[in-house]
Amino acid sequence: MLTPQRTDARRNREIILRAADEAFAQGSELVPIEEIARRTGLGRATVYRHFPDRYALARTVAAHRLDTLKRVVASAERDHRTFRDLLHVVLSDQVVSRPLVNLIRELPEHDQRRYANSLIAVLAPAFRRAQAREQLRDDIEPADLMLILEMIEGALSSKLVPADDETAVRKLIAVTLDGLYPRLDTTA
Repeated sequence: MLTPQRTDARRNREIILRAADEAFAQGSELVPIEEIARRTGLGRATVYRHFPDRYALARTVAAHRLDTLKRVVASAERDHRTFRDLLHVVLSDQVVSRPLVNLIRELPEHDQRRYANSLIAVLAPAFRRAQAREQLRDDIEPADLMLILEMIEGALSSKLVPADDETAVRKLIAVTLDGLYPRLDTTA
């Protein structure tokens, strides 16, 4: 039987996760666990007690972000957010979270696939609603979203679109999103 975590241990874990989430959304370089410990004011050993390596920390941060996205997707209709809005959030997060994306890409392939499948599962209901309303092309599937993410990743990784060039990033995301929507008939 598992014993419940002490209150201070739970608090420390949350502090570590917040600091790691912020660190994974800054710049392009991975912040070492030692730096995350410094930012939290906790000892290195405390951080390692909760997360034995940077991959465990990245998996947990990614899982928290997926949980947040689930809540955003669940409230999207009520808040009058379109699928385009939701996907824009995901793609923008991909751009600003370069350290986290790079860590996820270093994980074993089955872990990468599990994360990708979880992301698609979160977005699929909103995707299907948008298709039913004819707001998305009918010849694409939720799994095609991984192609979109890979296209963005390819442009960023190749430095064709520098992640810190806001104008180029906005254009990349807009052009990518435009490709998901039915073409307007301009011959009439």
